[in-house]
Amino acid sequence: MEAQALSFSLYEVVALLGLIQSVYVLVFMAMKAGQLSRSLIPFLFFITLFGVFLMGLAESRWASFLDYYSSLRWFLWVLLFPLSTLLVLQVAKVTKQPAIKLWAIFSLIPLAYVVSNTLSETAESFHQWLYVSSIVIGAISLLVIWSERQFLDQLSMRKNGKERFWLIIALIVMNIGLLIVSFLWLNETASSTVLETVRHIIGISFIYLASTSLFRIYPQAMSLKPDSLEKKEDFLSDADVNIAMKIEEFLHLDKVYQEPSYKRGDLARECDVTEAHLSHIVNIYFEKSVPQLLNTYRVKDAQYLLEQLDAEVSVIAEEAGFNSIATFNRVFKEMVGVSPTEYRKNLR
Repeated sequence: MEAQALSFSLYEVVALLGLIQSVYVLVFMAMKAGQLSRSLIPFLFFITLFGVFLMGLAESRWASFLDYYSSLRWFLWVLLFPLSTLLVLQVAKVTKQPAIKLWAIFSLIPLAYVVSNTLSETAESFHQWLYVSSIVIGAISLLVIWSERQFLDQLSMRKNGKERFWLIIALIVMNIGLLIVSFLWLNETASSTVLETVRHIIGISFIYLASTSLFRIYPQAMSLKPDSLEKKEDFLSDADVNIAMKIEEFLHLDKVYQEPSYKRGDLARECDVTEAHLSHIVNIYFEKSVPQLLNTYRVKDAQYLLEQLDAEVSVIAEEAGFNSIATFNRVFKEMVGVSPTEYRKNLR
């Protein structure tokens, strides 16, 4: 008897690729992660993706034996919405875990299942209600991210902030893509196999981004062990990172830099650390000296004022926190490449 050739459909091939990538990410995390509490959300997120791809790969073999196969698959996909919301917030806040109240979003999933089962009269309508509820849960998850958007506004000033910001955007885009697929499924725009394939491709795309960037820009949230770093002196403890985030709050929210006399010693007293320790944290976390960090914020304020106001350059320099017009002109040109006057002219 000839052995039956092993063959895979396009849908199964895509699921297999996603499964392999998920295993790679999970193994990497298991090797590098320190405290489980710090890496819990990323672990749950990628384990869920692993389950999604596994069920996609085994659908032709398992679906006929498991009565609740499609419901379980729906559960795993919809679970990605609240998990990605918590992952976004942890990437944004680094060492701070998302607030306990935000975990309540998971309660929407069993509630959606019960409501769908109550409202449905047939198996087909049951799955339609499930996809309606998944759209609702996905929309609520995006609203939760929007409600916490103030943390995203600070990322551009952090070390690797832009990369982390774009990783968060990728997560949000993934959620939007999954919502669109659910909407298309309800409208029967394409076959379920095609839509499932698209959904798997969305998941694979995010895993690719995560495997190329997440572990480079998110090490503190993963609590990488100091001995895994090239230089132990470059490692910031959780307490140090929390101080760095406190510095961001002073700068981004309180705008302490707008006081021309505000110096390193003032910031050190605000953070209750020595000036040397403050400089150490700022050098590693922001990759700048304390004066450079303060002037970065001042120049950004000055750029905004130059764009919005017709006031004299000297007035804008004072408003931004510079103690002299000469210092303002020098620092502005060093950071922007042109003088404040030339910058304003170029806007017209």
